[in-house]
Amino acid sequence: MILVVGATGQLGTAVVRRLAAAGQPVRAFVRVGSRHEHLRMPGVELGFGDLRDAASVEAACRGARVVIATANVIVPEGRTSFEAVEGQGYAHLIATCERERIGQFIFVSMPQTAHDAAVPAFRYKRLNEQRLQSSTLPYTVLRPSLFMDDWFAFIGDASVARGAAAATIERRYWFLQVFINAVGGLIRQHGIALLPGSRRVRHAFIALDDVAGFIIGSIGREDMRGAIFEIGGPQVLSWDDVLAIYARLLGKPIRAISMPRRAYRVLRALLAPFSESASGIMGLNWLVACDTPYDANALALRLGLQLTSAEQFLQRGDGASRDTSR
Repeated sequence: MILVVGATGQLGTAVVRRLAAAGQPVRAFVRVGSRHEHLRMPGVELGFGDLRDAASVEAACRGARVVIATANVIVPEGRTSFEAVEGQGYAHLIATCERERIGQFIFVSMPQTAHDAAVPAFRYKRLNEQRLQSSTLPYTVLRPSLFMDDWFAFIGDASVARGAAAATIERRYWFLQVFINAVGGLIRQHGIALLPGSRRVRHAFIALDDVAGFIIGSIGREDMRGAIFEIGGPQVLSWDDVLAIYARLLGKPIRAISMPRRAYRVLRALLAPFSESASGIMGLNWLVACDTPYDANALALRLGLQLTSAEQFLQRGDGASRDTSR
């Protein structure tokens, strides 16, 4: 049995679906009040609970041989907080997995930066990496570069968030909804992209489905245990490179408006006393303005993965390269 923690999220959903399609018995750990109907499929057992509820975590882990942890807070809602979920919740999950002698714990983390301590989403990822390294668990940590499914939407193209990927931009948080509603059509309708930081920052942009591929490919591999892997797509691109691909596919120039990194840093600090969620979003933008030029091609080859380029990603799906302003 493979337990997926964070199963209702965009990445967790993709992992559950692929495991079920491959005939692997999978248990999806979901909250009672969450949107989980899409996970009701043959081969998938629903385990109801919450990382904040120790008893439900223990019940979910029983009988599992592999735990895949994709759960994250990013935008705390209601009584949820970084400390409750990624602090206390993950501490209990890791301790429970140790007691249950789980055969492999696969943890999806975030890129490492020089300022992780200042932003909760990054700070708790580092903390949980350290917890795994100090545990007796056979662990695999994956640090993906920027998801195309999310960040191409955030710079002005919400049309790329299709299927499971739409879970992030559709989060029921007013600040995020206002932002997406304001910028989601900028690229296709107005030929404008709103960039976090310099246009020359370089990332190994990766498709969500390819991250799921790395996760599933890691299962049961001895050479993937006890290590941290930085993963990305097949190319390292600057934002200028991405906009050049958009311009070629849409047949029109795309003008970039860059928000300076320091502006996000200031907004993060100003919003912190009023909204942990809004401050966290600004902090996320601040830190993704750092390079993540990962080369995961050799690892992908080892796992038998065919990685998706940015151009292939934008071309796939109905209307993926259509200019909707016409």
